[in-house]
Amino acid sequence: MSLTCFTKLLKPWPVEQLVAFAKETGLAGYDLTVRDGYAVTPERAGSDLVPYVKRLKDAGLIVPLVTFGSRAYKFDEPIVERAWAACAEAGVPAIKLGYWTWSPQGPHYWDQVKTIRNELAGYAKLATRFGVQALFHNHSDPYYGLNASALMHLIQDLDPAHVGAYVDPAHLALDGEPLGMAIDILRGRIAMVAVKNSFYQREQKDGRVRWSRGMCGLHEGLVDWPEAVKLFRAAGYAGPFNLHAEYDDRHEVEQVVEALRVDINLMRRATGEV
Repeated sequence: MSLTCFTKLLKPWPVEQLVAFAKETGLAGYDLTVRDGYAVTPERAGSDLVPYVKRLKDAGLIVPLVTFGSRAYKFDEPIVERAWAACAEAGVPAIKLGYWTWSPQGPHYWDQVKTIRNELAGYAKLATRFGVQALFHNHSDPYYGLNASALMHLIQDLDPAHVGAYVDPAHLALDGEPLGMAIDILRGRIAMVAVKNSFYQREQKDGRVRWSRGMCGLHEGLVDWPEAVKLFRAAGYAGPFNLHAEYDDRHEVEQVVEALRVDINLMRRATGEV
């Protein structure tokens, strides 16, 4: 099982620095952020993604995923087809979809589920056409597919080779769904695992107890990552573990990298690489 890293918080780094860091730490490669302001943007994915990926692959690294935008694009937008075609040409096997957000102002939850299912069916056609899988990431807060149970409402009728589950144990922990249960719900559909950790923090304000939550180092939060690796292995998962490098108390790249080194070492021990 290879370790990769999401490039979202490594935004200032050129390719050469990404390569050097991977060689130093034992990372197998990167999940590329394709968003406005990054080296490859959605608008220029058609021209810029292939040479960018090639530079990483020429250095011996893998690129198992492209994270494409934060909003859920409609499957028939021209920008989406260009991204799928570029990933196919570059040899990137999967694209992470953006998010659909629930709102009390509507539409009704189950009406929106129907809409999302239709969109995902369109993404499945793109996956069939280009050979690039669409991944749906579970995310806590009012997002559709926030845990494995909700995610299965959306993808259960689709071929998992076309639309896969991107499991994020840290977000599952915030929502209270046991990881072993989530893995069982999504068995046979898990295409990627997001690696980060989360916490709840008790605060007293105006005479009341309130709870805040956030992201922290892998050794500090709700998810027991060595145990999580065992659970994924027992379910037959053999794909990448993708480090997200998200920390609420670290925002500068140097701070992120310092914490990321600790997390990489923990995961290398957990997966048996060291």
